[in-house]
Amino acid sequence: MTIRTAFFWIAAGCCVVAELAILRSLLFGRARDAERAPSANASVARTNRPTEIAWALLPAAGLLLVLYLTWRAVDVPAPPSSDASRIGATIGA
Repeated sequence: MTIRTAFFWIAAGCCVVAELAILRSLLFGRARDAERAPSANASVARTNRPTEIAWALLPAAGLLLVLYLTWRAVDVPAPPSSDASRIGATIGA
């Protein structure tokens, strides 16, 4: 495992934990308790709920795309250094 791969997985894990925290707070947090409380604007709370969930899941989908593209860039093998090829040519000559 290279250092690039390790950094990628650490960053990806942090992103997943953060997104799970956002979804947890949306589904089980104070906003959910306030929604359950009776109020004059009960119909507004019901119509905004799907919108809130969509706005929480949309960045998660974008994050998956960014992580996928980043993984493709990280997984590409590094080209050989010009110094190493020059040293090899000198030794072989």
